[in-house]
Amino acid sequence: MRLGAYAGAIAVATLLALGVAHAQSESVQEVLGTWKGKIELFDEPERTLVIKSVTRAGDTWIASVEYGPTGQKLGAFEGRVQKQRGATTLTFPISTTRKVELSLVSNTELRGLFKVSDGEGSWVSRRMVLQKTSDKP
Repeated sequence: MRLGAYAGAIAVATLLALGVAHAQSESVQEVLGTWKGKIELFDEPERTLVIKSVTRAGDTWIASVEYGPTGQKLGAFEGRVQKQRGATTLTFPISTTRKVELSLVSNTELRGLFKVSDGEGSWVSRRMVLQKTSDKP
């Protein structure tokens, strides 16, 4: 009888863990697609972000992204997708002195920061808002 109860508890725990993993997988996949928007206070052109895929590597979600000025050749980067404080976030470095940190605020909007290093250990941040223009990368 005790063995049956133990096996049942393990089965329930496994199913709960799989359910949480599946729900997290779905929310992480919501970032896939093409996004366009601007960086606050920059007189530069609109930016395009294409999130081509999100795959799991151990405990980490890795995003394959392309990013750059709209209408120009986009650079390819690797980012991390995480759940932080209930929000799905995407972060990726553009170089050793520039990085992007975004949060999914709705199915159609990413908000966050474009950060540039001042060369002395601090970061200068500019707000960034991107709207989803396509579910397809």
